[in-house]
Amino acid sequence: MNAFAVDRLTGLSAFVRTADLGSFAAAGRVMGVSPSAVGKAVTKLEDQLQAV
Repeated sequence: MNAFAVDRLTGLSAFVRTADLGSFAAAGRVMGVSPSAVGKAVTKLEDQLQAV
């Protein structure tokens, strides 16, 4: 698996956790990272998918 695929999986995981739990803070607690890291992962995923 290449780095791009890993980044995308991280972003998808962050997105799903955020959607399930309702906030970046809650997702960060479950994932063991800061809310900012979760938000950045989701933003990067959106950029890769060209979402608006």
